[in-house]
Amino acid sequence: MPQVVVKGLTREQTARLAPEIAKRVAETISVPQEWIVVEHNDTAFFRGGQPDSHSAMVWIHWKQRTPQLQQQVAQKLANLLLAQGFELVEVVYENLNMDDFYEFKATE
Repeated sequence: MPQVVVKGLTREQTARLAPEIAKRVAETISVPQEWIVVEHNDTAFFRGGQPDSHSAMVWIHWKQRTPQLQQQVAQKLANLLLAQGFELVEVVYENLNMDDFYEFKATE
């Protein structure tokens, strides 16, 4: 269920890093890796009116977890993206009310 939306990366970077992003999130919060959805968001950043290709942003939509887990996930994802050459990584959490979440699967 956790959805990790990455911004500021190319589609190719996202595709290459998606397995490691899913692994880091899943291991930290103790859920199966296949529960993690990584979404590429084609975004251009501008700071001070100038293009900024050195920043990455990660939005994580999930049920609320402890501040300690949030910090751990944020740090692991920031470390991954900083190692890719990004100079600034911002991580934002969108904590969902699970009473407002519905999931439907096809039946066989």
